[in-house]
Amino acid sequence: MIVVGAGHAGCEAALISARSGADTVLLNIDLDKIAKLSCNPAIGGPGKTQLVREIDALGGEMARNTDRSVLHMRRLNTSKGQAMQIMRAQVDRDRYRAEMKRVLETEENLRLHEGTATELIVSRETITGVRTREGVEFVGSAVVLTTGTFLRGRVYLGDLSYPAGRTGEPPAEDLSESIQEAGLEMKRMNTDTTPRVNGETIDFAGLESQETTDEEFAFSYSFPKKRLEDDYPVYLTRTNSTTHEIIRDNIDENPRYNGTVVSAHPRYCPSLESKIIDFPDREHHKVFLEPEGRKSREYYLQGIYTSSPPEVQGEIVHSMKGLEDAHIERYGYGIEYDYLPPTQLSPTLETKEVEGLFTAGQINGTTGYEEAAGQGILAGINAARRARGEGGVVIDRSEAFIGVITDDLVTKGVDEPYRMLPSRAEYRILLRENNADLRLTETAWELGTISEERYKRYREKREGVESRLEQLKTHSVSPGGKVNAQLESKGTSPLKDQGATLYELIKRPELDWADVMELASLPKNDVNPEVRKEVEIRAKYEGYLKKQEKRLEQFRRMEEEEIPDSLDYDEIEGLSTEGREKLIEINPRTLGQAERIPGVSRADITILTVWMKK
Repeated sequence: MIVVGAGHAGCEAALISARSGADTVLLNIDLDKIAKLSCNPAIGGPGKTQLVREIDALGGEMARNTDRSVLHMRRLNTSKGQAMQIMRAQVDRDRYRAEMKRVLETEENLRLHEGTATELIVSRETITGVRTREGVEFVGSAVVLTTGTFLRGRVYLGDLSYPAGRTGEPPAEDLSESIQEAGLEMKRMNTDTTPRVNGETIDFAGLESQETTDEEFAFSYSFPKKRLEDDYPVYLTRTNSTTHEIIRDNIDENPRYNGTVVSAHPRYCPSLESKIIDFPDREHHKVFLEPEGRKSREYYLQGIYTSSPPEVQGEIVHSMKGLEDAHIERYGYGIEYDYLPPTQLSPTLETKEVEGLFTAGQINGTTGYEEAAGQGILAGINAARRARGEGGVVIDRSEAFIGVITDDLVTKGVDEPYRMLPSRAEYRILLRENNADLRLTETAWELGTISEERYKRYREKREGVESRLEQLKTHSVSPGGKVNAQLESKGTSPLKDQGATLYELIKRPELDWADVMELASLPKNDVNPEVRKEVEIRAKYEGYLKKQEKRLEQFRRMEEEEIPDSLDYDEIEGLSTEGREKLIEINPRTLGQAERIPGVSRADITILTVWMKK
């Protein structure tokens, strides 16, 4: 199996392929740029941490590499319940890259090669390998393209533009042509990066500091939890009226606003210019000053995504508190690149046009490290299985955020860079950060991508959760004076005429595991913290979970109604014209997927259901 591109998608694809036993080759233009954090030096966040932990549960590397290189960690959404809280880590950019390269180089069944892929080798609509600019042919039964922003990439900085995959790195020009020659459609997207400044020139006095969370944590289920020292805080500044005036006065010099770049750009990670123009009533926007690493004094200005000219960027940066004298070491820039509209893919991320060719990451129209890595691990699993002559694996949207991304891409397509948001997942209370191992480890074990030790730990956690839930349901306390005094001290109502089970009591917002164990005079520290958290969530969110599980049953019934591959939609009378065109284009696997296709109406689904029953 061959992987082209060693960004976050490519690293996960290559590693999971090798770990599942397939002979794997990973090609990259520059092996020193493996797993480069091209944008912000951070992993995780809403919708993203769930992806990282799912990758970890399946046997991937992103969570472990985050734990190796972490500088600073915050727990977000702490004002909400435990089910909604998530982690976000600042990482050492150089160490992250170096550690991932070390893991790749030492992985059995995996070989790295430096080279620029220029041509797909296709025979009878089936991939047989790739050819590089250096004249080397790599032959394989499956290929995964994880090309990031390199396909005909072009950098924009004010009125300056030049070909590049990233600034300072060459683009992949010929590969785009080869993909199109294979019968696949390509379109264009663009995104912006931020300036980086020297920390020695930042005036941190008076800036708001975000300290690292005072708790033990680990992104990976296989890493021991640890508490970080607060050595690398994140600082917060804000734009102001002067900043906004500078942007408005110079907007015609920005390539997005003067008509130079017209392709789709991110809505959920917008440029600073977009924020100012689209939200004229906002008095300020937050800018986070994020450290780049232990051996670097660079700070990433999260929130100033821009492709304005250097002199304008200087004015923008210097207009903000703490940055008045900041020295810009690297200017932000915009980059435009080719992507493959993802409705040309099956749910395994294999292209419909070329058998054995898979794609993952920004080539599929997404944005973000975690989104890319999630696709990469799924594409890698399926490409390796393809190389061994085995059937594909589909992760559906009820199982994981990875399934949500995949289903959204192949069913709905994209018209702007796609970012994973928790709101995209209908079953997000079931798909939590803390339970990814309970959802996906069994699948990983069946696929052979995790060790026996990992599987044993998962079984112990699962059994621990079940036994502790049983303990709560079978132990009761009576409304005695001591019990009621303890309840009142916690700010919750005392028991009246009859007692209550510990399960009933732990549902109260004011009480946690330690409280109810104390009420029953039971040991409170003899349980794994991960088990305790899962038990509390299941108890406190029982009503919500039952509602989502009921909806999930309906979803699965629709997903079980498979549509034959041989179905000819032109033979079905009564379908709307748009519905028929969309069904032919997407060729859904199930009635459930057909129902989610934009343009397919409820009437179309009813007609399709009746036809299938006949």
